[in-house]
Order: sequence, then C-alpha cells, then structure tokens
Amino acid sequence: MPDMVTLTIDGQTVSVPKGTLVVEAARQVENLIPVFCYHPKMAPVGMCRMCVVKVGTPKMDPATRQPVVDADGKSVIAMMPRLQTACTTPVSEGMVVVTQDAEVEHAQRGVLEALLTSHPLDCPVCDKGGECPLQNLTMGWGPGKTRFDYNDKVHFEKPVPLGDLIYLDRERCILCARCVRFQDEIAGDPVLGFYNRGRAWHIISQSDPEFDSKFSGNTTDICPVGALTSADFRFKARVWELQPIPTVCNHCSVGCNMTFDTRSNEIKRVMPRENDAVNEIWLCDRGRFGHHFTSSKQRLTTPLVRKAGKLQEASWEEALTLVAQQLDGIRSTTGGKAIGGLAGTSLANEDLYAFQRFFRETLGSANIDHRSGSALDLPLDDVGALYGIRSGTDLSTLGKGTVVLVFGADPEEEAPVHLLRIRGINTRGGSVITLNGRPTKLDSIAKQALRYKYGSESSVLAALLKPLIDSTPADGKRATLRGFNDLVATLKGFSLDENASGISADKLKAVADLIGAAENLVIFYGRDALTAGASVPAGLANLLVMTRKAGAANSGLISLLKGANARGALDLGVRPDRGPNYAALNNAGLDAKQMLSAAREGKLKALYVAGVDPVGDNPAAADSLKKLDLLVVQELFLTETAKMADVVLPVLSVAEREGTYTNAERRVQRFRQAIRPTINARPDWQILQALANQLVSDAVLNVAGSDKSRKQARRDEDKARTRTEWTYASPAEILMDIQANVSGYKGVSYATLQGPTGQWGRQANENYYFDGTSYQNTGGLGVQLPAAVETSTTLSLQSFSINTPASVADRPWTLVGATFLYDDAGLMTDTSLLSSRKAKAVAAINPVDADKLGLKNGERITVSSGRGSLSLPVHRTKLAPEGVVVVPVGVNNVGLVSVVEGGATPVAIRREA
Repeated sequence: MPDMVTLTIDGQTVSVPKGTLVVEAARQVENLIPVFCYHPKMAPVGMCRMCVVKVGTPKMDPATRQPVVDADGKSVIAMMPRLQTACTTPVSEGMVVVTQDAEVEHAQRGVLEALLTSHPLDCPVCDKGGECPLQNLTMGWGPGKTRFDYNDKVHFEKPVPLGDLIYLDRERCILCARCVRFQDEIAGDPVLGFYNRGRAWHIISQSDPEFDSKFSGNTTDICPVGALTSADFRFKARVWELQPIPTVCNHCSVGCNMTFDTRSNEIKRVMPRENDAVNEIWLCDRGRFGHHFTSSKQRLTTPLVRKAGKLQEASWEEALTLVAQQLDGIRSTTGGKAIGGLAGTSLANEDLYAFQRFFRETLGSANIDHRSGSALDLPLDDVGALYGIRSGTDLSTLGKGTVVLVFGADPEEEAPVHLLRIRGINTRGGSVITLNGRPTKLDSIAKQALRYKYGSESSVLAALLKPLIDSTPADGKRATLRGFNDLVATLKGFSLDENASGISADKLKAVADLIGAAENLVIFYGRDALTAGASVPAGLANLLVMTRKAGAANSGLISLLKGANARGALDLGVRPDRGPNYAALNNAGLDAKQMLSAAREGKLKALYVAGVDPVGDNPAAADSLKKLDLLVVQELFLTETAKMADVVLPVLSVAEREGTYTNAERRVQRFRQAIRPTINARPDWQILQALANQLVSDAVLNVAGSDKSRKQARRDEDKARTRTEWTYASPAEILMDIQANVSGYKGVSYATLQGPTGQWGRQANENYYFDGTSYQNTGGLGVQLPAAVETSTTLSLQSFSINTPASVADRPWTLVGATFLYDDAGLMTDTSLLSSRKAKAVAAINPVDADKLGLKNGERITVSSGRGSLSLPVHRTKLAPEGVVVVPVGVNNVGLVSVVEGGATPVAIRREA
C-alpha cells in the first residue's frame, strides 16, 4: 500500500499516493486542469504553461519544524509567490491548490492567446478538427477575441514531410515536444528534434532515412494540435463522420487493441484503443498503415474451379459440391489418412477450431498443421503455454524488482509494441538483459547486453542453470522436482567453452545472479531461440522453475511466435500430435513437412489449405502439390499455391467479419465487423461448416442406399447425422463450443471478453486524460487464459540437453534467417506507404568480414550450404556479427528456404565474378 498524501484542491479534500502530480490529483475530484505538453505516459516538462495553478503549503515554524496554526488550530498556508505548473508539481501533505480564480484564468487566457498568435485559422481543413484540444481549450479557457492581426502570424511552407508517413504543418505546432519526447523516451528513436529559435523554432527530422522509426504514427495521436498528420489519412475525412469499430491487429502476436475508423463502408484510418494490459495506447506503423489488404483490388472475389486446365469463376454451390464429392470419394476409398490440411495463424480461433473439427470428426484425419512445411517453419512451442506469463500480469505496471530476459529475440522486428513495453519496465526501474546472437535495439538500455555465438544457445543456458543446480541442497525443495536428477546429470561436469560461446563465464554468472534475485522474472524468446532446438525453450522454462518463478505472479515466458494467432492454433489443436488444449492423440497425424513428402510419394491424395502458402514459402513444394488428386485453397489472394489449386475459395478479411484471436500472452480478444463485404466471399468457418454438412449429407445418402436392413440403415443414418451435422449460426456459437470442449478456455465467451460495464480501458483508480487522443476501449479488455503451470498440482523440469554447435570445415560462416517487420507477407498487399521500408533481398555482412573478402555494397555473393545455394547482393552493416550472414525471412526473391537447415546453418561464401 503506497504512502498517501492528503491535500485540498479548490476546497475539496483528496488523498492520493505520495509522488502524484497535482494535475493527476485534481482529476481524482474530476477537475480537469487544461494541459498541452503534459502526457501521463511521459515525463513532465512544464513547457506550455497551460496548467498553471496557485499552490500553497503549510507554513513551518523554523524553530520547531512544525506547522504554524492559526487561532482556530488550522494550518497557516503559505502561498507560493508565483503560479506553478500542475504537471511538474508533486503533491505534499496539507497542500492547498487553487485552479480557478481570476489570476489563474488570466494566465491561461494569456497562454492560449500567445499560442494563437502563430497558429493558423485553418480548422475547416485541418485533420485534427473535431478532436483538437486547442479548439476545446480555446472555447473553455481562451479569450473571446484576439488583439493580433492575422497578417502578423508566422507563415511556413505547408506541409513538410517528415519521412513518407507523417506530414508536419510547422505553423500549427505549439512546441509542446510531445512527439520528440515520445520518440526519445518511449520508442527509443531519437529521430525528431528542434531547430532554430524564437518564432522560427520548429520540429525537424534528424535521421537518415527521415523519421526512421517503426512508431511514427503514435506521434500524430499525441500531438495536441494538427501539426502532425499521417499521409494515410490526411484530407480523407472529417473525424465526426467516422464510425470507430473495435478490432484487434492481426499482423503479429501482440494483439494490439485498435479501431477501424470507417465512413461509407471504407476504412479511413486505424487508431489505437486503450488497453494497458496489451498495448497501452500505442501501435506500430505496420499495424496502423497495413490495413489496405482489406480493400485490395487483388482480393479474390468469387470461387474458382479448374476447368480445362484453367481456373474459372464458379458459384459457391458448384465449388463446394465439387470439393465435398472429391473429399468424400478419397475418404471412402483410402480413408482420412490420405487427406491433409494446413490452416495459417491469421485465422481466427473460431476458424481454427472449425478446421480441426472438420478434419478430425468429418474427415477422420489428424493430418493438420498451421505451418507451410518449409525449412523456415518454427517448431511447435508447447513450453510457452505450459510456463507462460501468469494470468493477470500487466506489463505496464512492472518496474523495480522486475528482470526482463530477452533471449534469441528481436522484439522490435518480431512484435514491436513489446519493445515499448520492455522499455517501459526499464524506465520504471526494472532491469533488462539481452542474450542474442546479433545486436538489437534493446541492447542500448540493457543492464547486461551479451552476444553469444550461434549454435551455443544451449551451452549459454547450461551456464545459467548450473549455479542454480549447484546451490540446491540435496534435501532442498527444488531437489524433489520431477526431472531434477536428469538435469543434474546433464550439467554434471559442464564447463562453459568461452571461445565457442563468445561469452565469459563471469558475465553469465552475473546474469544468473540478477535472475536469481529478481522479484519478477519475464522471459521473451523469439525466432532465433525457437530455431536453435527444443532445449532452448526448455532451458528457459527451467530457469523459471529453478528460480521459483514458474506460475508466480508477474513472471513467466512470452513466446514471440509468428502470426497473430499462433498460440490459438496450438491451443485449439491445429497440429498433428495433439488435439484441442494440448490433449495427446493416440494416433498422431502428419505435420506439414511430412504431408508434402507424402504427397510427393503419392500417399497423400488431397490437401486443404487455408491461409498458408506452401509454394510461396518454398517453390520446391510445387512438385509435391502436382501429385495430388485434389488441392483446395481458401484464401484472400491468388497466392502461388492458389494458382495450382483445383478449387479456390475466397474468404472475408478481418474487417468484414468477427471473431477472436489469442495473443502471445494468451489473452483472448474479440474483433468486430467494420465494413460490409462487397465481394462474393465467406468467413472461413462458414465455408468449413457448409462442407461438413454436405459431407454428412453424402454419408447419410450412402448409408440409406446401402444393402443393410432398413432398421440398421436408419440407425446408421441417425448416427451419421448426429455425429457430424453442424449448426453454428455465428462465431459466438463456435466460441461457446470452444468454451465447453477446451478446458483452458473455460469462461471465455463474448460476454466475458467484453468485461463489466464501466471497466473498459481504464482501471478504477486511473483517470488518464489524453487530450483528444483517448480512444476509450468500448470493445472489451479480453480474457487472459491461465498457463498450465498455474493449475498443475506438480511442477516439473523440462528435458534439457546441451547441443554442440555445427561445424563444417569448408563452410566456416553461419547463415541466419532473420524476421523483419516489413516483409512481403500477404497482409502487406497494397500498403504502398510502407513499400520503401520493406526489407530488401540482401545478404547482410559485417564490414570487417566484407573488407576481408573485398566486398562492397551491392556486389553479389553466392552463399552455399549442404542443401543448396543462393545468390544475393551484399549489404554491409554492423547489425550482422562477424562470421555471420543475415538474410531476411519472408522477403521475395531471397531463396533462403533452399539453403537454411532449420536454425543457424554453416555456409560457404563465394564472391561472384
């Protein structure tokens, strides 16, 4: 319980925690002191002076150091001689604050009048009009008329682009520095600054390329005037014409809360919804500007059926009947084992549940996966659900006492808003540790920033675990853990090879000490960690167990899986080895790679693909798909796989339907339909239901037409109809089915996802005021599912082994596939504003290595592994460690899949003539 301070504001007594600023204390009694520069998410600076108030404190007797009291026994208040800024003044016991009197109002009118001497009168065309604090405060606190002539105003060229996403109207700027402070303090991108002085003082971009940040759109939100506007929305609509529809970002695993602001059935802009437990009030630029795929003219608009070797338009009845007949024929002759299905992580929970049910129940097949089957696929991650961050954890509240370990991950590229949240923990007094194979932005704030050599990940974790094992007494509680003796045996005699790992044992011992002393331990891991082998996530889970943080409050793992709903796909059983909620199967099916192999061998006859592009991810997969009797693709676009399909079924986008996603922290959140479909497409679940019911009809007809007795045929007919007939009327009903059949999702419904009325966005003790950028969360805060360790009665250590780094004499380099935020994924289609930021098809090499090889930027090299080779131009950068070649994943014309062998791959480099 924090120390409380009692003060008086305009005659009202209020008690607030010690350290609270006057501006926030006033809001506890619904007194909204006007502000411009102040923002509760950033450090106060007192630049604009709009929040000036009178402040007095109890007069102290210098001799007794006690408050002086009057004849009535009340404290004598000594008023400060000058007005004080409420945004920089902390409260103190007995303080008296006056926010409304003639002197205060005169000062506030003066501030507004001064601002308006430079501010243009272009409200009718300004994008901020209608949600502008300057307009609102002028009406409430400003003068009724001005003493200044319009011709005396400062006039700048307008607008000036700050990069390709944001425009600056310099004459509108009130120099509050919110944009500069956001980039410096929260994003860690010092890309903006002030230039010149006096009335010519203005904001400039200080980076090359301009405004080089993945969070530039947030500056338009927090700008209290219309000085910063986005290229995506500028002059597109008036804000009062827009209808904000609550939704969830489907670009990565953070699951940012946001709105699709629509007019005339078009998405005009994307704005954040306030949810401190997920994204606070921030969005990355991909989530903000990457919505244009929903209205792309490249979208599939009607079913396609292959006739005479070409895909031709067809009706839904024709397409579904063809698919049902073909699947029924294969199921009847060879069984479900000859049918496979791939459903991607962009699908909603309701679609994924329907998909696995369709295969397991209707087709009798466990051949399902949510990956494409390429060498770049991430392994199935069970550890992230078993030892995930404890439910109820809110990263925005963590600070002192918290240690954040980032292992084998680059949050800025893999899940950008997590970067802001980690930086926030650091700002509030937490400690950040980065353990990666290459540099990341978080290194700059890390208490320990260590760089391991690729291939030594498990050795590094062994070095962190060994002190914890060695310090455990034989009769200690940790020594009784299941798997403890196995881990002791694995680490017995282990000694870190510092040359092989690239890190000294002393530095890792310091990290182990930090982790061991942490009150809260949060571990992020990403692509590099996942592709390094199963021992890496297992070792991270063991760190939690051995430090007694497994299942503990504010502690656990956060896995940065690829896609918006990879966690949902795992939970709901879109995988070959386990059913919904990780229930083990007696007869496991084929995974994505095995399905492609089986197709190539003629053992798999049909493949149903939804939201995955096996051929796009790996062109060699085309040879396997050519052998199929039936290829069905359910998609937004005519992907490379869809071009080969026998039947293509168009689906609705996230903006045209509703459903739920489960994010990296296992928070289930609902998105809503924002626009009406204008094409002949359907939701994924609805297509699957239509097929399931058509297949049951076929099964019923087959039973009815058999040679069995009439009585037996009727029983079989009733059994077939009861077992497989689907009657979902909406995604809400599917979620009810999930709630009933998936134990981890008990209590999850559209009602619980909405949350209690009055608790949207803000907690009861919070009263944030965002000055025109407060997008109250009327769409619900979601439900965070418990990690398995929270409900388990036993605690176990995961199986862990120490892997030896791969070493090949004639391949001395290490090739690494890296995730970049801006790639060539289908959800980036028609997002022209971000095209210049997309990762390039290059091989990144450290300048030291490039000099040794005599390589200049743009020169081509051949990179060869045991699987194949690729040819790419060189990009010299210090972001690639010495001895490592970094190549982007998910970028066209790279060919990485033909070379990489899972994770880090030994390669040779040859300069091309």
